[in-house]
Amino acid sequence: MKKYGLAILLVVLIFGLVSGCKGRRSKSEVKAEAIYVEAVYPEYRTMAETVEVSGNLESVEKAEIYAKQSGIVKEVYVQPGDQVKKDTLLAKIEDDEIALSYRQAKNSYELLKDKYEKYKDLFKENMVSEQEFKEMERSYRDAESNYLLYKLKYENTELRSPIDGTVVEKSCEPHQFLSAMEKAFTVARLDQFRIKIYVTESALEKLKLGQEVAVRIDAIDGDTAGYPHRGNISMIGAQVDANTGTAPAEVLIKNPPAGAKPGMFARLKIITSQRANVLAVPKKALVREEPAELWVIRGDRVELRQVHTGLEDESYLEVIQGISPGEQVVTAGQEALSDRSQVKVVNSGAKPSQSGVPEAMPLGSDTAKASPPKQD
Repeated sequence: MKKYGLAILLVVLIFGLVSGCKGRRSKSEVKAEAIYVEAVYPEYRTMAETVEVSGNLESVEKAEIYAKQSGIVKEVYVQPGDQVKKDTLLAKIEDDEIALSYRQAKNSYELLKDKYEKYKDLFKENMVSEQEFKEMERSYRDAESNYLLYKLKYENTELRSPIDGTVVEKSCEPHQFLSAMEKAFTVARLDQFRIKIYVTESALEKLKLGQEVAVRIDAIDGDTAGYPHRGNISMIGAQVDANTGTAPAEVLIKNPPAGAKPGMFARLKIITSQRANVLAVPKKALVREEPAELWVIRGDRVELRQVHTGLEDESYLEVIQGISPGEQVVTAGQEALSDRSQVKVVNSGAKPSQSGVPEAMPLGSDTAKASPPKQD
């Protein structure tokens, strides 16, 4: 009987030891279950709502010069990049035969013009008959027409710029044959550019003539951050395309950067709304967009919180309701979280915002209190 009681006591002691070990291991395991996350406090920022579009630089004034007379190119006087004035001679087509015919026609015209003037005086004095005068007048008119024809042909051997600008394209060389109506040059103004853009109908109503636009030209700005150049809205379309849901607009750049050329690709950012001192969190804190939700730290645990959002930019999102400045939000490690998960914040994070702006209240509240967040 004593042996039986001793055996029972031994079993109880062993069971107690095992249970004790399991209890201690369980506590250790619970402690190890804390999920490592990164978190930050919301901060007050100036937030802007923007429309981002793209387009290509176009000259505000451009002229394409075509050959009006077929022939061999005799001389080319300009190269791409040269600045020219209106009527500057760009190239010359061989004109030996035309020049000879032009001089002959001019001489005949001038001789007959003098003779015609004399016949007019003689006819007034009845010293020549009407028939003689009519014949002289007809000869004079024929000579005039012939002269004007060869004068035009001679002038058409000269290719001149119709505007002030820069030669941006040349497609002819000396000794090359040019056909009539073949393009030889393009001259454009490079002191101003326009960019044609297309915006959604919702963005269209937010645009205003003269509104400032931030511009970035990839070929010039390279890795430079931001949008260093400025333009203004110069045209807003009056109709939305039913197929695309977009409307045209134009941006004018009056002071383009050095090196800007027609055809270069540009990115544009238009600020349509802006507010200062709004409570904002990094966009990466958001785990869901509709409805907007993020993880909020309460003590050493987290809860999934629905928030009401407003303006957003590339990195931050305005929170109108749902969190206060003194509450940390998780920005990394969210994929491992569930409601009431135990967490450990591994980054120092920012300090709670000390702005005097009223703190955001939970969704459903009517007003926001102006009291500062409590500090633990």
